[in-house]
Amino acid sequence: MYVYFNIYFLFVFNRIYAYILYMTVGQRLKELRKELKISQKELGTLLNVAQQVISYYENSGNIDASKLSIISKKYGVDIRFFFEDKPISNYRGTILITNSVDAPIIPAGWDDLLDDLSGLDYDKIQIIETVVKTLIKEYSK
Repeated sequence: MYVYFNIYFLFVFNRIYAYILYMTVGQRLKELRKELKISQKELGTLLNVAQQVISYYENSGNIDASKLSIISKKYGVDIRFFFEDKPISNYRGTILITNSVDAPIIPAGWDDLLDDLSGLDYDKIQIIETVVKTLIKEYSK
């Protein structure tokens, strides 16, 4: 009985998780499309699918990763936007430092700044870190 309950629990949990994930992807797709001010038809043209298919993607969240990749490349949005609950501004014009899923998102064009920082000694980096943290606190109010 105990084994059956565990298997049933895992099955139900996986179904709920999949539902939440799909709904999130669909909602994020719709959010991105509205942010970009493009119609379902225009997005469908990019993906070579009908407007009704875009509607299906947005309502079900069931979309191929290859389609998400096309969208992310075309509009300069990190693909993680579709799976995380952060504002789109965190993902526009960004690059990844590494291929890791947990890698930080770095705004495009910051490579030179990071290279400059890496050439400084530890004391100077600590001063810059303090200033940056102060600015973040000030501007996040």
